[in-house]
Amino acid sequence: MDGQTPVHPKGPTTLRRLHNTVKNFDWGSTDAIPAILGTVPDGTPCAELWLGAHPLSPSRLAVQSDRPSATDSGYRHLGSASATRTATEATQQTGPNLIEYLAADPEGLLGRDSVEAFGPRLPFLLKVLSARRALSIQVHPNPEQAAAGFAREEADGPDLDSPDRNYKDPSAKPELIYALTEFHALTGFRSRRAVRATFERFLSLPLTSQALDFLGEVLQSLKALGEGRAFSRTVELVLSDPRAPLFVDELTTHDLGDLPTDDVGRMGSAVDPIETLRELVADFPGDPGVLVALMLTRTHLEPGQALAIEPGVLHAYLSGTGIEIMASSDNVLRGGLTHKHVDVDELGAVAKFAAAPPRRVEPDRDGVFRGPGEDFALQVLRCPRLTAIERRGAGIVLCTSGTITLTSAGSSVTLTRGQSVFIAANEPTVTADGHGDLFVATTGLDASLPFA
Repeated sequence: MDGQTPVHPKGPTTLRRLHNTVKNFDWGSTDAIPAILGTVPDGTPCAELWLGAHPLSPSRLAVQSDRPSATDSGYRHLGSASATRTATEATQQTGPNLIEYLAADPEGLLGRDSVEAFGPRLPFLLKVLSARRALSIQVHPNPEQAAAGFAREEADGPDLDSPDRNYKDPSAKPELIYALTEFHALTGFRSRRAVRATFERFLSLPLTSQALDFLGEVLQSLKALGEGRAFSRTVELVLSDPRAPLFVDELTTHDLGDLPTDDVGRMGSAVDPIETLRELVADFPGDPGVLVALMLTRTHLEPGQALAIEPGVLHAYLSGTGIEIMASSDNVLRGGLTHKHVDVDELGAVAKFAAAPPRRVEPDRDGVFRGPGEDFALQVLRCPRLTAIERRGAGIVLCTSGTITLTSAGSSVTLTRGQSVFIAANEPTVTADGHGDLFVATTGLDASLPFA
């Protein structure tokens, strides 16, 4: 390590400060993540801040972890020239990345139970996500689908870095989003009755004969025997039929007005679905995914509310800023609102084609939100007063506002907005004290059992 401190001495460790990466995807907002980091926005879209050990952008450890420096709230920011300077400065003060660090002592740093359950890797990825416009409609595989799909593509192709690749790893990717601001999302199918009512509204428009023919086929597919069959046939039709983009374009030339709130066509949607259509076509003209979006439940989260996304659930985040935690995987099958690869057949094999309400998640008495699996849990602490950090193995802690001190076995570290630390599994009890907001990512292993 070029004369630096060894990657990991055996036994309990100090709380290790992290440097993290900002992802500059074009759907990101320009100001929310800089506000959390305490930096000046420069117009670059800042979509996600990644904290974890994902191979694409692992966090790095600060060389001096016990006191802050000018860039300890710093980050690797992919985008502008000024951001490049920040990245260079931060790199000069960082040690090993988190993957390298964990590899030196997986059982001590991750915990024996975690290694037995997930292997010698950090099983979760923590993000700050800030969307100015919609992300793609997508679905993630369950563990069996991910393992089979990855093995199949490893054997038969395409290559791992190919844009046509579906499975980047053999892991599932459940998610949970905690709203920092008002947050808008699409998740899961509305009832078939509501979806049919939405598409039947288009019959009143003066459509061309081609558009009417296509609409007739959509409505016919929604009458298929069985809800699952109806939804799967309709999604396949709208994503593969060459008339679909033309139909979307034609819809934008007509005004449908607004539905009353008690109309069946609004069931399962926080707004009139036509409002969703108008929003999406502004950013995705002619995208057939707009029609898939009309089939999904639109939900609004207020700050402090959380939503879990299980494998197999079609979803899209529309706008807002939140804390996202997920299994550390990059397996995404897309269903529109994107220029990236859409594999309709594989999407059909992975997605759950059944109406289901969004899965809202409430915290337990310790402020812990749990997801659909054991890969992760998220503790939210507001102005903690000598409060124990709840963790089942390793943890990553992010401060988004205020000043909070973490203390463990006689050592302490003070965090301000945008600063973060890694806590090893073998670290003694850690307490948080101060005024501000703190987010703790850890595994979701059974908290009723003593951790080993």
